[in-house]
Amino acid sequence: MNKKQISPWNEIPLEDYENHMSHDSVGQLAVLNLLTKKYLDILKPKICLFLGVAGGNGLEHIDNTISQSVIGIDINQDYLNKAKERYGEKIPSLELINFDITTEAKTFCKADFIWAGLVLEYTGIDKSLEFAINNLQTNGNLIVSVQSNNGVQSVSQSGIESVQKVGSIFQLLDPDILVVKANEIGLKLAGSEESFFPNGKSLKTFHFIL
Repeated sequence: MNKKQISPWNEIPLEDYENHMSHDSVGQLAVLNLLTKKYLDILKPKICLFLGVAGGNGLEHIDNTISQSVIGIDINQDYLNKAKERYGEKIPSLELINFDITTEAKTFCKADFIWAGLVLEYTGIDKSLEFAINNLQTNGNLIVSVQSNNGVQSVSQSGIESVQKVGSIFQLLDPDILVVKANEIGLKLAGSEESFFPNGKSLKTFHFIL
């Protein structure tokens, strides 16, 4: 059976996911949105690749006069359909691809900007970095945001039960190991920052350059 058919992500309605992520106790959707805007504004990329694009959170910050190609990849086709509905007309270059990046390091483009917000916890460091390298041009930017629980349980209690399913594939990452492994394959750390959530968790964001 195909991996993407049995992924817990295919059992969670987008509405549930977004309601969970934007819940007062979680607050991750808004922070990821602001981070997306920040790095798009700073880096002004021509070719953008969003890993785990879901319903397109942050795509409203794309400037079509700057970004000539925008690609979103997700394991859930329903999420992609909603992203297309929301942003298909606003972003003429938008291409949405149903793909599981853990299956192979397939090359879809040579981006100068790859965004991976809260993706590596579900796809793993090695597979994700290998995929990013294969889709990043020389001097391209990889922005990775990973969760730091700070002693709080992995999947926050928002009252939305369906999101608990992904707890079975969630793996909390060691940011230091992420930086070391990225460096080993040629990704140099250009900067990092930390954003804190209402529930005590935080988001550590790393900017790598190939």
